[in-house]
Amino acid sequence: MRYLNGVKDLGVVLSPDGPGGALYPWDGGGVREAVCDTEGGMYYLSYDGAMPGASRESYWNACEARSADLLQWEKLGVTMKASALTHPESSERVYKDFRSASSPWSFREGGKWYRYYLGADHCSPEGVPAFQYSTMLAAADSVAGPWRKRCDEPGCEKHICFPMGVPGTWDDATASPGQVLRNPKYEADPAHEKKYLMFYSGSCTGVTKRSIGIARTDDLEAADDFDRTAGNFWQKDPRPILPPEEDIENTSVFYEESSGWYWLFTNHIYRNSYTDAVWVYRTRDLEKWDASEKAVVLDASVCAWAKGAIGMPTVVRKDADTLAMLYDAVPGGGTGHLNRSIGLAEIALPLSFARE
Repeated sequence: MRYLNGVKDLGVVLSPDGPGGALYPWDGGGVREAVCDTEGGMYYLSYDGAMPGASRESYWNACEARSADLLQWEKLGVTMKASALTHPESSERVYKDFRSASSPWSFREGGKWYRYYLGADHCSPEGVPAFQYSTMLAAADSVAGPWRKRCDEPGCEKHICFPMGVPGTWDDATASPGQVLRNPKYEADPAHEKKYLMFYSGSCTGVTKRSIGIARTDDLEAADDFDRTAGNFWQKDPRPILPPEEDIENTSVFYEESSGWYWLFTNHIYRNSYTDAVWVYRTRDLEKWDASEKAVVLDASVCAWAKGAIGMPTVVRKDADTLAMLYDAVPGGGTGHLNRSIGLAEIALPLSFARE
């Protein structure tokens, strides 16, 4: 498969705290799934911290770090906790984020920040979030928080943004969050188009295959009880944007005005086992994607420090000539979900596939 041109890996920029470190109780088991936003001239990194111990009580919680240059990060602490920690008297039958409140994607509108995060009601014996995954809602006045989870509000304990598909559909095992964009077609046809699009991750039961779907809404606060068949939910398209045989999950979309291309950065899954690379797809229409229009961004041959598991990407424009990509990985050849760090790569603009 071809590669994206102009990718330079800069190595690890954020690592778990060791014993005695201020964040060790929260991210000592690994840092991963980082999403980068900007506010007030600073970069803010929302990342998953895995509590140390590798047990069913080693929950994954959303943490925050701040940087002026994407290289040196100041850890700010925990911003959202799994409901097992905040509502220990309850259970996964009530809170869909009982075992994990992680992988948060944030979107700013009208002076308010909305956060769409992954809720997991089960986990592995090592504390790794396990199916089913749901998309859940939080809000704040600043990307640095404090964040208010919708499920902490009285009467909203069971709220999610949209349900998984019915059995037999492509997303009947997970429907977890991705990047939110303003719909470029909305202004021309508000009577038929929704204002916001979320590129969410879905997967199926049986032999698990993964892809990306589009969910739509005019209301960024849309959410309802997970056991309702119909409610105030985002509206999901019936089919994914790419065939599930691509086996991809997580999204970060970059629009390049100079070329008119939308670039979707995502993980590739290796033999239904672990994420082994970052791929990118391109299109000029957010609703029409071609599986052949793709390239490898980062894999073991490009990454300077990880030769096994390479995890979720997020991209942010650094300057006129550079797109920055943050991602998580296991140092060396490891392929597990724990003990990860976060790396940084820079990509030359304009983006292009090799041998074009």
